[in-house]
Amino acid sequence: MKARAPAQSSGIEIFHDTGSKLEHVAFQPLGPVGAQGIVLLPHTRTLAVGLSDAGVAFLPLDEVLHGKAKVRVVPQGDRPGSGYLAATPDGQFLFVANEYGDGGNLGVIALHRGDAGDIDPEPLAHIRTPNATPGVAISPDGLRVYAVGEVVRPDVAQLLAGHGVPELEREGCVQGRADRAMPNGALYVIDVAKATALTSASTPQEIRASVVAAEDAGCSPVRESVSPDGATLYVTARGDNRVLVFDTKALETDRSHAFLRAIPTSGEAPVGLRVFNGGKSLLVANSNRFSGGSGNATLFDLSDGAKPLLKQKIKTGEFPRNITVSPDGTTLYLTIFSSNELMVLREKQP
Repeated sequence: MKARAPAQSSGIEIFHDTGSKLEHVAFQPLGPVGAQGIVLLPHTRTLAVGLSDAGVAFLPLDEVLHGKAKVRVVPQGDRPGSGYLAATPDGQFLFVANEYGDGGNLGVIALHRGDAGDIDPEPLAHIRTPNATPGVAISPDGLRVYAVGEVVRPDVAQLLAGHGVPELEREGCVQGRADRAMPNGALYVIDVAKATALTSASTPQEIRASVVAAEDAGCSPVRESVSPDGATLYVTARGDNRVLVFDTKALETDRSHAFLRAIPTSGEAPVGLRVFNGGKSLLVANSNRFSGGSGNATLFDLSDGAKPLLKQKIKTGEFPRNITVSPDGTTLYLTIFSSNELMVLREKQP
């Protein structure tokens, strides 16, 4: 499935992957607001979609497959820019990257079950992760959520872990317009238990306490991917053309040693990334969104974690953006945003 945003109505395109081609099945309209991230909620037959300034849409999967689902939208505040989503493995909670809400925040939604097994979502709180929060990921054990803010004030950057590390604390980050140089962004680590215990009555202090670590994260960090064992976190620093690699345990216990390395992506303005193949491979979508023209995807071998090896460059259309991996880990789906395409990448069989 692929979320899309055509001129008249955004929606979900449904395809059947036969193994040799994609067969179009249906189109599920979502209305005039742009569709962003999409996730199948664990242990349910319900889809959630980030619906830009409308909030989060919830739809029954079985009806979506026929393009006839009734859409329920849960607002996330005034012009939140609700984009990408991460659900806890037990399917009880959903985290929403609200890129612009309150300057950037992480929405927390409880996913109650109705008598018929349907989802009854309840917004709980918003955790500030400024400024501009375009990405979110959750650890495999469901204990930690990772969010990024594209920009932090220089005085804040000096207080965070990563201060003084040239790959992490940056000045003069430039993208798009050369007259708008900005400081670095940040990586936030959120305690899921504390976050999901929040309510609309929680105090600002209680909300802040759910953020257990924050680290400088280079120029415009935009997406995250966690290794299958949960030990390593990969973050695209879009303005640096790098993937930043962190030790997840050290982010909380030994912050001066949490940053492991930076991987040049061999492309411009990386956005989406995904660890797959049991943690041995990494695919990065180099969007080239500011220079224009086609981007590329680059494949890295992570078999030796200390020495990532570039294995392949793959030509794409304009603005390759986000990556999803099939349940068996052998197929990757890459959205080509400006070209309105879905690219299917399959592992070569020996």
